Amino acid sequence: MNNNRKWLRVVVCMLSAFVGAFAYTLRGIVEQIQMEQVLHTVYGLALVIGGISFVLAIYYLGKSRKVYTLYQRGTEEEDSDQTYVRAYRYLDYGLVSSNVLMIAMMTSGIILISPIFKNTLLILPALILLCLYIIVANYLLRTIFIVRHYKLSVYYTPKDILDYLNSYDEGEKQAEMESAYLTLFRLNQILLPSLYFLLIVLSVILREIQVVALVLLVVIHLYITIAQLRKTKRYFK
Repeated sequence: MNNNRKWLRVVVCMLSAFVGAFAYTLRGIVEQIQMEQVLHTVYGLALVIGGISFVLAIYYLGKSRKVYTLYQRGTEEEDSDQTYVRAYRYLDYGLVSSNVLMIAMMTSGIILISPIFKNTLLILPALILLCLYIIVANYLLRTIFIVRHYKLSVYYTPKDILDYLNSYDEGEKQAEMESAYLTLFRLNQILLPSLYFLLIVLSVILREIQVVALVLLVVIHLYITIAQLRKTKRYFK
């Protein structure tokens, strides 16, 4: 046990030294990079990713509708089951693509607020991306209604999502719950702690504590952690 503690201290010290050296190395690189160039690059990437996501979302949602129509016309049981699975798979692909489009749209909008962007013509691509997202969101809701036979409202609530989940069959519901649990675990135990590490590096590079980012990170982490008490109160009365 004592040997394990000694090795742990050695690893922590080595890791701390590595973080310090890495941060100071990056500081010199960051000081040579202009923020205007970074924001323009991220803005361009957001537009490109948003455009690709729009195409993928329309494609997969359209395929989901088409395959589901074939499923309704199917005669052979084996082919019908495979078609049924494909329709749901394409719907999930379309859902993921639409979420990526939303992230790209929000990213471009936030960057556009920066005072660095003085060219008003740059507003047009972001507005186009917003219109594309509205189109995809409406198309997604209509596709869910056709394939899942469940009508989600435009402003759906957590209760609506739970009702939507209850419309799944038992096997699919179990798969969704396992995926949600693993996602929550990775977020709470891996991703968010890694972001604390990243904030330390950024604070050393920029020579100031990133207070706003730290507060947001702590609030999100606390919310995810405390929200699990709802499950405890509900199922362990």
